Amino acid sequence: MTTITKEWLQQTIAEFENTRDDIPFGLSDDDAKILIVLKQTLASLTAEPVAWKYRLVDIDSGAEDHWKYSTQCITPASGKTYRIESIPLYTVSQPVPVPERERIRREHAEWSDATFGDVGPIGPLKHLSKEALETAAELGDLSEWADMQFLLWDAQRRAGITDKQITLEMV
Repeated sequence: MTTITKEWLQQTIAEFENTRDDIPFGLSDDDAKILIVLKQTLASLTAEPVAWKYRLVDIDSGAEDHWKYSTQCITPASGKTYRIESIPLYTVSQPVPVPERERIRREHAEWSDATFGDVGPIGPLKHLSKEALETAAELGDLSEWADMQFLLWDAQRRAGITDKQITLEMV
């Protein structure tokens, strides 16, 4: 069985983030989801209890007192007639925010699929050539640059090409 340590998670997260920062188009959808899960897992490993619940249990009869709550740990020291059961309580981990670029990319993919269906990569690539001409005519119009980026992301995604594959071809 493999043990996942805090150090391993920190190293793996750093590697994913370095890869994400080095790639012009960010991480693939799957890699972005993996990064989110890794960060949530690390947060759960490093979380401190926010409170404790505890109760007394009679050793002889097994009778249990009602649960009580405290912001400090009640030491599970035992007496002659009872023992203390204590359980740490944690907050629910907050979702890790998705980087803005990844969120926009995912939303565009959902919109494109709903709007155009399964058209493959050729449609976006043909439209990209038209957008490139419009961008060349209006170099200062950032919306034209954004349109080209969307079309390139869409064609790449529809062709099943990952950001990692593109990066490997660039080096």
